[in-house]
Amino acid sequence: MSRRLLATRRLIPLDRLEDYLAGWETLRDAAERAGARAWMFRGTDHQDHFIEFLEWQDEGGPALPERAEIATARRGLDETFGAGHVDEWEEVQGV
Repeated sequence: MSRRLLATRRLIPLDRLEDYLAGWETLRDAAERAGARAWMFRGTDHQDHFIEFLEWQDEGGPALPERAEIATARRGLDETFGAGHVDEWEEVQGV
């Protein structure tokens, strides 16, 4: 088993911030129900830049982003605010 991390960077118009935060809460709640961790950060120099993190244990089943509730919430954010830049990471073990 290894830990995985999905990082998504988004540029959100500040006049749409409230809608974005509501969509993020939907994703965060779904991730927590799935036993994952989720958090978001905002750029210090650019208040409209955001990065979202989803962290989970890879247990050999469907990856967290592929699970229905998570995929639906992420798709909702993508459709409403545009697809963000996504990177997936895995924990380095045995180093």
